[in-house]
Amino acid sequence: MPSVNFRLLLVTDRHHTLGRPLVPLLDRAIEAGVQAIQLRERDLSTPELLSLVQDAHAVSARRSVPLLINDRVDLMMAMNLDGVHLRSDSLPAQSVRESIGSRRLIGVSTHSAEDVQLANRSGADYVVFGPVYDTPSKRAFGPALGLALLDEVCRRSAIPVFAIGGITCDRVQDVRRAGAYGVAVIGALLTRDDIGEAVREFTDALQI
Repeated sequence: MPSVNFRLLLVTDRHHTLGRPLVPLLDRAIEAGVQAIQLRERDLSTPELLSLVQDAHAVSARRSVPLLINDRVDLMMAMNLDGVHLRSDSLPAQSVRESIGSRRLIGVSTHSAEDVQLANRSGADYVVFGPVYDTPSKRAFGPALGLALLDEVCRRSAIPVFAIGGITCDRVQDVRRAGAYGVAVIGALLTRDDIGEAVREFTDALQI
């Protein structure tokens, strides 16, 4: 399986950019050192999403930054993207792996210890686990899961676990101490006036 060689995963949501176009923000984030991007624009039609993927991929491919798309295995294959990110209730990772082969990344969103173990058994390369802290963007997935459960799932997982949900620079050390391999971030990057500065701050925090 491909190696997970990033610790900061930028998860997109164009509704959190304070009205700014998404792709130029991604370009600035990549220039500042963001290591991977998960394109998570689930409310777009296929033509709209395809257009966004084309623009985002043009930016990410220039600097060899992995670009993963939520759920859309068809668009991943059509655009030759680096991988796909699956919801906990979407296609099984094992079935996707059989379809796409061993060269592309498969990530899975998880919201319980059971989800994490299933992803481990199913051939995923990494999981995103949360929400660890309370955050408006993740309340649909239930209450905050907390550091104790993060610690448990990290100890039992053979694949990297990325913490998501309310992640700030001040909380990076706590989730890393709990065993998280890295962090997946939405608002703390996309809502910043200077996304490049935010990326650099997270990068520095992850190196401690």
